[in-house]
Amino acid sequence: MKQASCIMEENSQEKEKSPLRLLREQAGLTRPQVKKHIGVSERMQADWESGKSMPTVENVAALANLYQVSLKTMFELLGLDVTKIPDDLPSRSPSPNDN
Repeated sequence: MKQASCIMEENSQEKEKSPLRLLREQAGLTRPQVKKHIGVSERMQADWESGKSMPTVENVAALANLYQVSLKTMFELLGLDVTKIPDDLPSRSPSPNDN
């Protein structure tokens, strides 16, 4: 019975973690490591992860690059409605007829 309560407690702790924190942990990074990569304080990261503040667009782009996820995914994890934003299309070279 004790083992079941430990598992339940572990699962409830996972549910309490924010999507940004889970993404950071899935990347195997600590806040000091993120600080080193993108140059923002651990306090600022904690505020983002708790929902107390939102990262700037530049920081969202840096986090997306660091965690290897799309900007659309990052915005969705931050709680923004991305349903009307189209998915990225494969890039193409401009043709002479585009003028």
